[in-house]
Amino acid sequence: MNASAVRQMKALFRIEWKLFNRIKANYLFAVFVPLMILVAMRAVQDQLDIARYGLDAGPLMVSTATGTLLIFTLYSSVTGLYVARREELVLKRLRTGEVSDPVILAGGASMYVTIAVVQIVLVATVLSVMFGAAPRAPLAALAGLVTGVALMTAMAAATAALCRTVESVMVATLPAVFILPMISGVYIPREVLPDALGEALLFAPLSSTVDLIRSGWTDELAWGAVLARVVLTAAWTALFAWIAIRKFRWEPRT
Repeated sequence: MNASAVRQMKALFRIEWKLFNRIKANYLFAVFVPLMILVAMRAVQDQLDIARYGLDAGPLMVSTATGTLLIFTLYSSVTGLYVARREELVLKRLRTGEVSDPVILAGGASMYVTIAVVQIVLVATVLSVMFGAAPRAPLAALAGLVTGVALMTAMAAATAALCRTVESVMVATLPAVFILPMISGVYIPREVLPDALGEALLFAPLSSTVDLIRSGWTDELAWGAVLARVVLTAAWTALFAWIAIRKFRWEPRT
């Protein structure tokens, strides 16, 4: 990325940050709602008796928090952002200048990426202290965070490509918001499921990210397994990016 693209992304980040701060209710959605969901998931996992399956509550809660925040803070918010800016003709005007399409999308999402990453780091730190679980393989956790952010951003662009209006965003994101956490080990660890089902769900879009984050605290994955999960997440990211490239609309439909 050249210096010009970096400057353009910084400018887009500052614009989105100012717009975000104008509506204080954004803080309720981006900060408190994911944390409330996290507390609820803790109660659910208590009912699962995870110790019986050889799972440690600390790393499991970190991976749950990461998956929850990636979906709600990053994916849902960026999908709505792309559609709203398209309806406002912002994306169309940006394309008439020198800003490239990838920079427009990345720059617009950068504010929510920053919020999500900060939330994840803070919540993971708090949970690590609470459960006395220090990261044992931080590079695996970092790989999970980076690939998870890329995946959710590409998925947001692909979903936005399918939305006609801002009002349709809520419906379009429902599958990811309700189904993706259930099949990717965010809410229910795959270890508590039947073996065949758990192995099949390893190929769900967010499963590899959850595994990598948890392995960052448990060091349960060998480097070959870490690489395999990075490749799998990259494949899903490429698929969603391909959909976005082919279907993404830069101006409202008439």
